[in-house]
Amino acid sequence: MTIERPTFPPREIETYEAYATPDAFCEVLARIERIGSCRRLVFVVSDRDNPAQHAIVAKLVIPAEMMADLAQMIAADRPEPGAAFARLPINAVAN
Repeated sequence: MTIERPTFPPREIETYEAYATPDAFCEVLARIERIGSCRRLVFVVSDRDNPAQHAIVAKLVIPAEMMADLAQMIAADRPEPGAAFARLPINAVAN
């Protein structure tokens, strides 16, 4: 018996770039902030001169109801079976 996992999103979404959107390399999801009905995901990299400090390189604001879909999309693209897709510190969700 074969069990098929659904793909997320269920259909391919057609996209285009109206202007060049730069890629941002991120090492860590530093925190998730609540902004009304949205969440801001703050991504950082380590500072070369002071590894104890982290520079913010990207902030992504998404509707809160999209968080579950985002987690499923990331989990469906795991490189290894059973690998955790995110390791958040206990205080990752800021009030």
